[in-house]
Amino acid sequence: MRVTALQEYGLRCILQIASHKEIRPLPVREIAKRERLTPVYVEKILVNLRRAALVKSLRGVNGGYAMALAPKDVSVAAVLSALGQVDLGRDLCRRFTGNSGRCVHSKTCSIRPVWGVLTRYIYGFLEKINLEQLLEEESRVVERIDKIGQQPPPPLEAKS
Repeated sequence: MRVTALQEYGLRCILQIASHKEIRPLPVREIAKRERLTPVYVEKILVNLRRAALVKSLRGVNGGYAMALAPKDVSVAAVLSALGQVDLGRDLCRRFTGNSGRCVHSKTCSIRPVWGVLTRYIYGFLEKINLEQLLEEESRVVERIDKIGQQPPPPLEAKS
């Protein structure tokens, strides 16, 4: 699995907004300053999160961003999905073709289901973690994640 810079920084930016306790929205420049990012990059991230209805924006002198939903209602999976899919099973038949234009196993592949199940498992795991939980101290987050990780994975679905 590969998490992009956009996804990592996006999660960090939305956590800044989720932790903001004031009534006024959090300005882009303040988020950028806290995360040591450029305001232009933060704005790019927040536009994607706004399109996904995870944050809302207010224009003007007192403008900025606020949560569109309660932090407990926003999963890590939702944030990552808004900023680009983490999908191990897409386009593999076109990306790993050897010396051919298409993978020699594209019709019947025993590896492709592994990536599909792994992707579903990862997103199932990330769906169980919400922003409110990530606002807790690191040791508490580790405890929660350990408990989630001990739950059994989803069953493998055979396709015929």
